[in-house]
Amino acid sequence: MLMFNFIQNFVTTAPPHLVTLIEIGLIIIIASFFAFLIRMFRQPLIPAYIFTGILIGPLFFNLIGDAHLIGSLSEIGVAFLIFTAGLEIKFRKLKEVGKVATVTGVLQMILLFGLGFFVAKLLGFSGIALAYIGIVVAFSSTMIVLTLLAEKKEINSLHGRIVIGILLIQDIAAIIVLAVLSSDLSFNSILIVLAKALAFAVFAFVLSKLINPVFKNAAKSSEMLLLVSVSLLFLFIFGSFVSGLSLIIGAFFAGVTLANSDYKTEIQWKITPLREFFAIIFFVALGMQLMVIPKEFLILLLVLLVLVVAVKPLVIMFIVRLMGYKKRTSFLTGNSLAQTSEFSLVILAIGFGLGHINQGLFSSLVLLTILTMSLTTYFISYEKKLTNWFDWPLNFLNKVHSRKEELEYDDNEENRIIIFGCHRAGSLLLKDFEKQKENLFVVDYNPEIIRSLIEKKIPCIYGDFMNAEIFKKAGVSGAEIVISTIPDYEDNILLLKKIRRVNKNALIVIVANRIREAISLYKAGADYVIIPQIEGGKKAFEMVRKFKKGGGVSEGSKIMKDFKREQIKYLNSIHHILY
Repeated sequence: MLMFNFIQNFVTTAPPHLVTLIEIGLIIIIASFFAFLIRMFRQPLIPAYIFTGILIGPLFFNLIGDAHLIGSLSEIGVAFLIFTAGLEIKFRKLKEVGKVATVTGVLQMILLFGLGFFVAKLLGFSGIALAYIGIVVAFSSTMIVLTLLAEKKEINSLHGRIVIGILLIQDIAAIIVLAVLSSDLSFNSILIVLAKALAFAVFAFVLSKLINPVFKNAAKSSEMLLLVSVSLLFLFIFGSFVSGLSLIIGAFFAGVTLANSDYKTEIQWKITPLREFFAIIFFVALGMQLMVIPKEFLILLLVLLVLVVAVKPLVIMFIVRLMGYKKRTSFLTGNSLAQTSEFSLVILAIGFGLGHINQGLFSSLVLLTILTMSLTTYFISYEKKLTNWFDWPLNFLNKVHSRKEELEYDDNEENRIIIFGCHRAGSLLLKDFEKQKENLFVVDYNPEIIRSLIEKKIPCIYGDFMNAEIFKKAGVSGAEIVISTIPDYEDNILLLKKIRRVNKNALIVIVANRIREAISLYKAGADYVIIPQIEGGKKAFEMVRKFKKGGGVSEGSKIMKDFKREQIKYLNSIHHILY
């Protein structure tokens, strides 16, 4: 308390021209302190930023005098966040999981909007406020979910790809909502605004085809690439302002323009530090907006909280399961989307500014967003434990039959070699065991890979090792060798224990990403642990040693070409097996 009083006095007595700098500095320092503290306990960082905002905001110590400036910086943060959301709009990603993403995304939004609308109406709310409540409940956060999936290296997992596809559908719907709110809500005005948004989309698509030469030249300089990317962002923002559209629409389509360019990855890498900085300001500003919730809004808040964190995941799980995906995939997909969106905050701010919603409802829905975003960091961080806890209660999902349940091929009486996970390292092992495929069995969680193996008559099954039926069908109890190339350490520990429970004599080989994990896996009972980075390093060292012993540059070059030729031949053979 004394420390905050001292800070407050320090800010009020500072020279006027330094106050802004000091206030921004305070935000970063206090947020860093709480982030460091919470990271010591291995907790997600986003709640620390929001808690910082609550602490320094009007509810507690009110350390920030120029809330308008912080709000402006927060808007820049939203622009960068929506820009990076636009960068994820790759049509190839939608194509990969297009059907399940489109159907789930559209149905989920309709159902959740309807539930939010009617629940609010039952609680006595009326008018256009009902639409705002339904919209807030319907959308999920692209920014939060992508950040957390990236941290867990699950962007390219099956459920990760489905989640991203659903989020892309939601983002497109959110842009349409923002476009409508930019009008005066009359029929003609809505049509005009939607036409402008469509023109923006067409312009972004055409520009994405023409802009590569500019970025090719800019990419020669690291600073120039960043400068051109940020310039494009602000040009689109200015364009949306001139067109009478929300600035967020401009930021989104700036991202879409670059999403399909050849330099998307480099641009994303350059933009990330800026985005992270403004994201901190955004979350702190979010916490600062929290006001005391009037009593008449508390029941609404609690009901909507249950709707978002419990009902929404169940709706998504059920739709994904109906679309033919396993219970675990369905659960992880629904679990990842149990929050409201940053788009919701922008929509609320517009609605509050237009007088469509009052202060009480605005504060309640902002708090709902804060709570659900904070909870999501825990839901995704501890998704493996949640999957185990809810395994039995969600058994009703297994009653839904699916054609994907039949993704298997097995004409063997006994499987002596079993591989869990066929991508990357698994594909290398599969190549080596190809001649022994009559004794081989593959378990993989990617339906595309399983379909490819079935076409090549390689015994396999689509599924998750945690499913007892899959484990039994694989024939683990009678296997001589069991190999796991699953990338997750916790999954491998669990798999190791399950194997040893039914087969004490099998040779167990596991792939690990870190030395520390490898040592733990050995202690848990693994017979051999492969660390790809170390194995690759040994191979590279052998290649360099042979190059140096070649007896001259020409001989060394010949050796290197031989290595290259063999590598290309090997890669093609692996690609042939899987695809």
